[in-house]
Amino acid sequence: MAVIKRIASKATPKKIVSYLTQEEKTEEKLIGGKDCDPDNVVNDFNMTQELYGKTGGVKYHHIIQSFSPEDNITPEKAHEIGKELAESQFKEFEVFVVTHKDKDHIHNHLVVNSVSFENGLKYNASNKSLWDIKRESNRLCERENLKTLDLEHKAEKRISSAEKRIMDRGQIPWKDELRQIIDIARERTKDLQSFREFLEKNFDIETRVTKNSISYKHPDHGKAIRGRSLGDRYNKEELENEFNGQEKSIFRDGERGTNFGYEGISDLDKEFERRADSLEQQINKDHRLNRERERAIQEQRENKRREEQGTKRENTRSLQDDDKEIRGTERASSREVRK
Repeated sequence: MAVIKRIASKATPKKIVSYLTQEEKTEEKLIGGKDCDPDNVVNDFNMTQELYGKTGGVKYHHIIQSFSPEDNITPEKAHEIGKELAESQFKEFEVFVVTHKDKDHIHNHLVVNSVSFENGLKYNASNKSLWDIKRESNRLCERENLKTLDLEHKAEKRISSAEKRIMDRGQIPWKDELRQIIDIARERTKDLQSFREFLEKNFDIETRVTKNSISYKHPDHGKAIRGRSLGDRYNKEELENEFNGQEKSIFRDGERGTNFGYEGISDLDKEFERRADSLEQQINKDHRLNRERERAIQEQRENKRREEQGTKRENTRSLQDDDKEIRGTERASSREVRK
């Protein structure tokens, strides 16, 4: 299945182009472009942005489409799928497409100019556009008989069996109360800090934020729960993506520094490599979770099949016992008649 990741950057595309085109990662036939010259992509991006006077802010969006290690796909086929994805999802934008084959999972990198060459509008990196990319990726994978991403699993809400029983009685679970309140807060605030202040001031809901997560404490029940347990759209990452225009920048403007101890490698270079490695780790984790999920689903199906077979055997034995009892009664009746 093709896992999709997306980030945005305010840095010049020169760094990412240099990183993506390393010889140990790809080859010339796996480097292409949509509405741009892959050999001159940095100038093409810059010219479009200068033409419309939009040289500030986010310079490009970086999409990674990573195929499952279990998929029987060649780098060439993956590259074709990447170019099709670029054509269908970024019609008015220049896209640099590179396929990497240096990992167990073959993956595409799509670098999208943030400014449209048709009308100068900025690309809208919303949740909807991200899910549109994922759905289109699924469609292309399904056409090629590749594994598809289970989009339903990343549900807006994660309802437990206990919650479902409460809802079946016509009551609202405390977790769902939290979800409804959080939805109100996210609509009326602009960043994570004001979001937390809004919850505490208006609903007496305490929040706790760590490096990777956020938790909420229900005022009546006194129970704290992590956002991810309520659903993916309630976790810290999704909230920050929403408040920050959906995606974080890889680099800060003008980010420079001293050497890391590697000749010719600046802080900016090392930061890019660190972020790229982090994305690779996330993708590996997603592939592993998807495999575990598939195994769990298969196990559930197998258990259900065994239960159904057991029920059928039990019903068969019951019918056989009934037949024996009837035949025994008939024989007894026959003996009585003969007497």
